[in-house]
Amino acid sequence: MMKTTKKEFENLVYQGIKSQGFDELSSRLIAILYSEPDPLTLEELSAITGYSFSAVSATMKLLSGIKVVEKTKKAGSKKLYFSVQRNMLTLTIAAIRSKSEFMVAPALNDLPGIIEKCRNSRAEDSERTLRIIEQYYQQMVALDLIFKNLIEFTEKLQKEMITE
Repeated sequence: MMKTTKKEFENLVYQGIKSQGFDELSSRLIAILYSEPDPLTLEELSAITGYSFSAVSATMKLLSGIKVVEKTKKAGSKKLYFSVQRNMLTLTIAAIRSKSEFMVAPALNDLPGIIEKCRNSRAEDSERTLRIIEQYYQQMVALDLIFKNLIEFTEKLQKEMITE
C-alpha cells in the first residue's frame, strides 16, 4: 500500500515539476528525490530511473548548478549524495528569482539601448519592430513588478507558516 501511495505522490510531484518546463529526466529525478526520505547517489538514481549513469550525472550537475538539487558527501565516502529542497515555497521563490535574474534583468538592462538604436534606424520596418520591442519592454517592466511582489508575498506567507 505504501509503495503505491509513494508512487502516486511522486507522479504528482513529477507533473508539477514538468509543468514548470523541466525536461523528462530532470522532472523524474526531482520527483524521486522529493519523495525519498534520504539523499540518493547517482548510481541509485540511475537504477531507479533506468537512465544511464552519464545522463543522470549530467542532469544532476545541471540541477545542482541552478540550485534545485543539493549535493553532499558522507563522511568516509567518495560518493556524492543528492537531495532536493522540500519546501515548495522556497523552490517557488528560487524559480521566480531565476526567471527574474536570467530573463527580466537582462531585458530591463539591454532594451533601452536597443529601443534607442531602433528609433534612430532608417530601416523600412523599423516602426513595426520598435512597437514589438517596446511592448516586450513594457511586459518585462510588468513582470519585474509581479516577480518582486510575488517573492515578497511568498516570503511573508512562509514566515507566517513558521510562526504558527
